Amino acid sequence: MTLDTGISNISDGPDDPDGPDSPDIPDSAAPSAAPQDPVPDRSPATRLVPKDGTGRADVERLAGRFGWSHHRTTEASGTAPFEIVWISPDRGAAVHWIEGELTPVHYLVVGGPDIAPTVELLRRELDLHDDESLAELIDGTRDGSSLMDALNILGVHCSGPYEPQLFALFRWALNDPEPLVRRVALLSVANAGWPEFRPLVEYLRDHDPVAVVREDATAIASTLPETESP
Repeated sequence: MTLDTGISNISDGPDDPDGPDSPDIPDSAAPSAAPQDPVPDRSPATRLVPKDGTGRADVERLAGRFGWSHHRTTEASGTAPFEIVWISPDRGAAVHWIEGELTPVHYLVVGGPDIAPTVELLRRELDLHDDESLAELIDGTRDGSSLMDALNILGVHCSGPYEPQLFALFRWALNDPEPLVRRVALLSVANAGWPEFRPLVEYLRDHDPVAVVREDATAIASTLPETESP
């Protein structure tokens, strides 16, 4: 899947002359890969998003305090983001600091065979978003730009198992009257990747009044895993 998430070329209005500005997703429709790291046999990676005010310098200081070994620094190039990778002293985890290009969010990815201690350390030492803070952030948005910023963060944050509370936030955003917000919500859905999104995305694919939203939904639906049969 290739989508331009720079959103500079995204239309901010419907391209169909008829129909409502937003889809009415029925109740029946309700329920990107981390960089390679040098640590073998890794468990599923965890993504962590710092709150405003926490950045690269804070993570670099943390690396020095806890003896992480610098593995590589990769400068941004095209759509590839800036990235620094460290290895924990016990080689149980690789810590990636990523400054997003396609999705304009700075975040951490922790992968490796034993990531729990490093994830716990990061949660303790840094001011990171959690489910509650993101719900509050989205609930407090007052304009489309702020909502899109919050949705980008939400999509990166959702690297764990399905969470009904966060799913409800996505569902609300996919019903937004602004096509641009629905497009950003779809990109965040793709980043989170929960199979429970499939009915919502397929509904937009088939029924959204704006052609470009339907096209995005078609591309994203093909990337989502199938929901498990009962």
